[in-house]
Amino acid sequence: MRALLGLALAAITALAGLPVQAQGLIRDAEIEETLNRLTEPLVSAAGLPNSSIKVHIVNSREMNAFVTGGGDIFVNAGLIQRLGRADMLQAVLAHEIGHVVSGHVAQRSVAASQSGRVSLAGVALGILAGAAGSPEAGIFIAQGSQRAQQRGQLAFSRSQEASADQSSIRILEAAGIDPTAAVDTLGLFRGQELLSTERIDPYVLTHPLSSERMTLLERSAAVSSRAGTPVPSPTAEAYARMQAKFDGFIRPPQSALDRVSGRNDMPARIQRAIALHRLPDPAGADREIDAAIALEPNNPWLHELKGQFRLESGDARGAVGPYERALALRPDAALLRAGLGRALLALNTPEANARALQELSRAREGALGTPVSLRALAEAHARAGNQPQAALYTAERFALSGSAPDAERFARIAMEGLPQGSPEWIRAQEILTVVERARGG
Repeated sequence: MRALLGLALAAITALAGLPVQAQGLIRDAEIEETLNRLTEPLVSAAGLPNSSIKVHIVNSREMNAFVTGGGDIFVNAGLIQRLGRADMLQAVLAHEIGHVVSGHVAQRSVAASQSGRVSLAGVALGILAGAAGSPEAGIFIAQGSQRAQQRGQLAFSRSQEASADQSSIRILEAAGIDPTAAVDTLGLFRGQELLSTERIDPYVLTHPLSSERMTLLERSAAVSSRAGTPVPSPTAEAYARMQAKFDGFIRPPQSALDRVSGRNDMPARIQRAIALHRLPDPAGADREIDAAIALEPNNPWLHELKGQFRLESGDARGAVGPYERALALRPDAALLRAGLGRALLALNTPEANARALQELSRAREGALGTPVSLRALAEAHARAGNQPQAALYTAERFALSGSAPDAERFARIAMEGLPQGSPEWIRAQEILTVVERARGG
């Protein structure tokens, strides 16, 4: 399966090479910045601490979203593609935050624990934190065999859904957002409860609907003082660019091109450049991304895309410059730094390998790795002769990809070669703990 945005830790990273049924996380620096823009006012309006909610994008075309303990919200890419406005996604996020502030997540966690059924996603969140190096880290996404189990665990009752609806209205209003967006979002799923479970969108199964629930939501939105409030232009633009990336990398290239035919706004240019890159039409992609950069020369995400295009086209030397420019514009973006590290590693010279190890290690310290970046970091350590470290990052890569047996095998190899009690040895040990708990051991 092709990696959606290839990544270099700077573009969206899906999980190349996984079975079709496997679900992984999509990582992209620009998209994560947009998600923070959308989420921060909701978190503040809900009266929660700034860092208490983290949004993750799941590499799935199904329409679904759910929240787990610890304030981690998972939204499928397919749902974002269908939500036409930024405030509609904010309505989904406000609803999930509503479950958090109402205590529904804690109640469900107790029920799940009592039933003895714990999804891989729920197990790893928080447990992998030490192994991955950040509180938001641990992410095992349930694979296809976990799907029915996940649906059962993540579904709230209709009364809890109605309660979260009302909480979301209050959150949206306090954040200055039109709560009618919540009505528009649920309207996408109206009537689906009459369909068979094979045809129904997962969102309806995990968020049971009812006509009474819709009526209550419509009434609350209609009398809101925020009704009719438009989405701020910068937020709408950021959202459009995020959707352009999803469409460019997920839709068939020709379909993505047809959808922006005749348009020359920035989201259209981004989508067209990505689609041309995937055809592949390297010259066309270069022309389009260069035209975009000419309009916004200080946009790090455009330089990042150019670097990604070059790297995925086999021109590692040509990729280094764009990645360096992107990182110079956003030196705090760990995903951009990892992209530069991957480009340097692809040059495969002693000097480039040494610098790649440095950049990839710094990136790993600043953010949770991805399967693509962790593979590169493991390779950089292997080239430097650091085999135990290479095994450790390979174990992390398999953990994030949901391959428990391989994660366990490489974690044990790492522990054999690392100094006992060292931070790296402890990370390897914690990966083993995640694997054992995920399989009920």
